[in-house]
Amino acid sequence: MRSLREHGVFWPLSLTVMVTLLGLQLYLKPWQEAEKKLEQMRYLPNGEYLRIASLGYRELLADMLWIQAIQVMGEKNVSDSNGQWLYQVLDSITTIDPQFVRAYEAGGLALTTLVVLPEESNQLLKKGILNNPTEWKLPFLLGINYYYELYDDATAARYMMQASQVRGAPAMLGTLAANLFVSARSPQQAVDILAAMYRHTTDESAKKLLEVRLRLVLTERDLQLLEHAIVEYQKQMGHFPGSLDALVQSHVLKTLPEEPSGGRYIYDVRTGTVSSSTMAERLTLTGRRRGK
Repeated sequence: MRSLREHGVFWPLSLTVMVTLLGLQLYLKPWQEAEKKLEQMRYLPNGEYLRIASLGYRELLADMLWIQAIQVMGEKNVSDSNGQWLYQVLDSITTIDPQFVRAYEAGGLALTTLVVLPEESNQLLKKGILNNPTEWKLPFLLGINYYYELYDDATAARYMMQASQVRGAPAMLGTLAANLFVSARSPQQAVDILAAMYRHTTDESAKKLLEVRLRLVLTERDLQLLEHAIVEYQKQMGHFPGSLDALVQSHVLKTLPEEPSGGRYIYDVRTGTVSSSTMAERLTLTGRRRGK
């Protein structure tokens, strides 16, 4: 069968595609604010249409949209409604180029770090696993979602075990998965899981998002440590400590933990409660976080 070039079709189609790509590039100007960028992304055609229209330029088009998505993910505040549109852009990128592993990895993290969209994150990661079965990080991230976002330890363990069986996966993944079947929930367990992913992630966008989540869990771990120490102090002394330093002076704690984000731990001597200057809302290990 003769090629499109022999029929004289190749150049008109290529020209159409290049004009489309140029229009998108001008349409999604990199210097625009995230809100304006996402507002314009609302009018993008769906991923399947773009995949067909892009012909041999699928990777180029996916890269172009990915650059815009990265800029949005670099913003500190993304509203829930714009989070939905971010998911749609990520879905389009991975429909155009189903082997774009970075988009699944960093995108899946963004949808549970910048906004609270665990179901959308799971859909993206499951799509990635289907199209990239040799990438262990995708089922591992899905396991993190089920553990950290949906509090389904059994499903989390299943996906982490799946990740551990992929060639090239770190050996300790199987141990982490096994621990989920037998261990009670604890902040340290969450720290171990996130730290394992952080150590083995090379994508900088994903690494930054993991660092945000890791700091939150480290802060929650420290807050629980301080609260338990205050209870122990009260049992011994019959009253709340006058300050957090009293926990060290009385040898209840050896040292006070440092706030992971550079803030400070605030102690209310009247109620015996502790909070962090950098955490607006406490994490929970017994239900879905942030009111979900």
